[in-house]
Amino acid sequence: MAKVYGIDMGTSSLKIYQKDKGVIYNQKNVIALFDKKKVIAFGDEAWKMDGKTPPNIEVFYPMRSGVPADIGNMVTMLNLVFDSLADKYGKLNGAEFLIAIPTNITEVEKRAFVHLLDSTNIKPKQVKVVDRPVADALGADIDIKEVTGAIVVDMGAETVEISVLSYGGIVMSRTLSFGGKRFDDGIATAIRKYYNFVVGSKTAEQIKNTLATAIYPSEEEVTTMKAFGRDVVNGLPGSIPLDSVFVHLAINDTLELVLEAIKSVLEQVPPEISEDILKYGIHLTGGLSGIQKIEKYIKGATGIPVYAAENGACSVAVGLGKIMEDKELDIFAGKYTALQIYD
Repeated sequence: MAKVYGIDMGTSSLKIYQKDKGVIYNQKNVIALFDKKKVIAFGDEAWKMDGKTPPNIEVFYPMRSGVPADIGNMVTMLNLVFDSLADKYGKLNGAEFLIAIPTNITEVEKRAFVHLLDSTNIKPKQVKVVDRPVADALGADIDIKEVTGAIVVDMGAETVEISVLSYGGIVMSRTLSFGGKRFDDGIATAIRKYYNFVVGSKTAEQIKNTLATAIYPSEEEVTTMKAFGRDVVNGLPGSIPLDSVFVHLAINDTLELVLEAIKSVLEQVPPEISEDILKYGIHLTGGLSGIQKIEKYIKGATGIPVYAAENGACSVAVGLGKIMEDKELDIFAGKYTALQIYD
């Protein structure tokens, strides 16, 4: 039986799904190089090194805003990942691949995804493409063949993609040029402004994941944590206490931008499927699905049911898996994308 894999190449994380086995790889999409040549680490190990390395060791993120930005390092990254999987899952040489591709990118950028796999050492037998929102919807347990109107909001590290789907096709899609990192930056900026204290990007992300809430928390709901960084006044390392009220206020402006974009898409939805959207609702995936009370926040502003995916970070990879494992869904591998690599 031929091996088939699905790849979700995100700005922040790289995920690989093997047919009939599930997600077999889920780590940060990062590579660390010595003198820009020798690989020191990749994946989560390289991510842990970010911000802590000497000048001769650099940490690279090969993807930017959801598309390949550093082809050479991305190919190196993929080769390392494939080699690391070979011992446990067998060599990937000559396998078939499905790649999730964003919708609102250029044809050149779309072709870059396929070129990446063709340039690796495994030399895939076949590469098919799947529109990312379609895979995302399947991974969020939306029956896209039957649903006649639903919205999927996928927040990545540097983009937010809002898509309207009907009968398995993308009716319309809008991509925002910011994502989860903007929330992190907002938190770090607020901490520096109000506490004269500097935290790193990874600490800001940790604060977001722990304390972020879309709705102002009541006194009983307030949670706290200690954040480590550097005091601006004396220049010394230290820590400060933070609570969910502070973090809510720090991310509120960005939340409002996402909400306004969702409203803008709703205003452009064809009237014929408006009733169906009220029925099937808005589905949140990616980093947005992990923010506390985000469903209540968006439903309160739109009046539409909102559902956060149980494992939104992996919904695209899981959706690719469903396409591989269900023959009836195979039509979505290439059929609804502008890029026709294979018939």
